[in-house]
Amino acid sequence: MGTYTFGPVAMDDSFIYTFFPLLAVIAVILYLKSKENAKVTTERAATVPYSLWDPNRKKTDNKTISPTSLPQDPVITPLRDANILSTSPYPFRPYKPVSRMTMGIEKCDPNDLFLLDSSYPARIALRKDLTIRYPNTLGASLQSTGAVKELYTFIFHHMSSRFPELFAINPTDSIFNNYVSGETYPLHPPGNSLVALKAIASTVEEDVLVLMQNPGEDVYRLQAFAGCFPNGFAWSEKMGMALSEIHGPVPLFKEKLEFSVDRFFGKLEMGRWVKRFNWTVAIHDQLCSLVANHIYQGVEFPEKLESVKLDGCYLRVERQVLLRLPVSKAIVFFIKTYMTPLNVVKAEGQGEALATAIEGMPDKLAIYKGRNIWGEAVVSALRS
Repeated sequence: MGTYTFGPVAMDDSFIYTFFPLLAVIAVILYLKSKENAKVTTERAATVPYSLWDPNRKKTDNKTISPTSLPQDPVITPLRDANILSTSPYPFRPYKPVSRMTMGIEKCDPNDLFLLDSSYPARIALRKDLTIRYPNTLGASLQSTGAVKELYTFIFHHMSSRFPELFAINPTDSIFNNYVSGETYPLHPPGNSLVALKAIASTVEEDVLVLMQNPGEDVYRLQAFAGCFPNGFAWSEKMGMALSEIHGPVPLFKEKLEFSVDRFFGKLEMGRWVKRFNWTVAIHDQLCSLVANHIYQGVEFPEKLESVKLDGCYLRVERQVLLRLPVSKAIVFFIKTYMTPLNVVKAEGQGEALATAIEGMPDKLAIYKGRNIWGEAVVSALRS
């Protein structure tokens, strides 16, 4: 057996034959462990909720503040309730005895951005069908490309974080799974904005509007949309319009709300989520209503209704949630539409309250909403 000397250390053949194979085994183990750690890091990164916290946000005095003093990302609490799709839609009843033209802004809990209920499966199937049959349910300008990608990423991370029993992200394949519809979508946003918007429209019940400022302008304009459930118009007709132009046909908007809305949009901060409601009466059950729900100036009035069946008329409520995206600075509207037959509203004991609210509409707004056509008949039926 040979002996080898390395400075003051002497080693024989048995040590050499044992040490170097052991060193090789340790090296292999460390290599495999490093690959495993890299995989875990990648998986964790894929499942981290998309951030709506902007570390570069500034105060109104333009002095940068420390990130430690900024509000952190909204805490999304997983709702592990497989029966959520068996629950009835929440009975929002936002009408008041006298309607006033106000923004009606309320704080919105980030956990309540999307309110899933029993309507979800049928609504998603309908929205997917509408985007195929009517291409003008989707629209995007070149300016909105980055904002649409940002929105796409945010929605898929939010849905999987909030409703892990119904939606999930597969980090290995970078796939978003919708277990309700059976659809899957790539986690990385597609380059085509219309493809991205179609995926969004087939994932959430809400119509989604993206508003952005043009360079050198203070106003916000509609730059992208997934609008399957419009109320008396097509969103494609509003593309590129400022808020004041979009609401141009709405009586009293210019006098009562235009300045307040523009100022509010300009000051809406990242991390501040707000909601508001609209309501009207519809004498049909169509969620996608391009005509008939509004009476525009210069249009001949349809014939006044003598009577109605309450099960064929609906309280149509829009729940709107607004937030700002941190990278593009775009403002996003999420609009969920609730349709409740008026016989159900009456059975709740709300007949008189709704009748009073219908009568309490400002005259110009009442004409716009068609009260001259259905008002007396609906009020009479609610009070009978």
